[in-house]
Amino acid sequence: MRYAVISDIHGNVEALKAVLDDIGSRSIDATVCAGDIVGYYPDPEQCVELVEEHVRYSVVGNHDYAAIGRIDTRNFTFYAYAAMEWTKANLSADAKKYLGSLPLTMEVDELYFTHSSPSNPQDFIYVFPDSEEAIFEAFNSLVHRVNFIGHTHWPSIMVQDDERIVLHNDDTVDIKPDYYYLINVGSVGQPRNFDPRSCYAIYDTDKQNVSLVRVSYDYSLTQTKVYDNNLPAFLAERLPKGR
Repeated sequence: MRYAVISDIHGNVEALKAVLDDIGSRSIDATVCAGDIVGYYPDPEQCVELVEEHVRYSVVGNHDYAAIGRIDTRNFTFYAYAAMEWTKANLSADAKKYLGSLPLTMEVDELYFTHSSPSNPQDFIYVFPDSEEAIFEAFNSLVHRVNFIGHTHWPSIMVQDDERIVLHNDDTVDIKPDYYYLINVGSVGQPRNFDPRSCYAIYDTDKQNVSLVRVSYDYSLTQTKVYDNNLPAFLAERLPKGR
């Protein structure tokens, strides 16, 4: 089986279409979404529809919960809050129903998926590559060997062997027996690792490896929509910078 794992689409339909096209060219058996289909960008409805059509499994993200009123948005940044208010007003009842049906966690063929740290999925804790405490808490909570998350918009592959936790610099890593893996698949719609390209992961159960894949898209179209819908300009300005 070859799984594609996407995350953090955030209403950016141009990025999502580019990633789905790339996935379609790679003999993928099933696509999984690690949450945050909506938020920030101005095509949440289309993104929900495309995920429903093309993604076999999905878990919920904090922005998905915010869109249906299940979490408090008062702690969001100004940009996130303003975009979420717009998103709530522009999502159909059917789209909200779909978001409300998504689970916090999911196990598929012994693979584990959640939006944020697996230590407390309901708290949506970030696991950045330099967050030692969050990393240790996440790995201490792992039950499955291969685990996929998003949330930080920063792709990474972390591995725990017999002695230590290692952050891999390579985009392709072999999956070894008895090791534990925490794979952040990055972001489709709003990368923050100083690379404007969308990012997702492919896990190959036959080859027993995982790869991070980058996909270019025309973010100028998304930028124009941000301005046309009077969303915060910063959301458009950050796309070419990948931050």
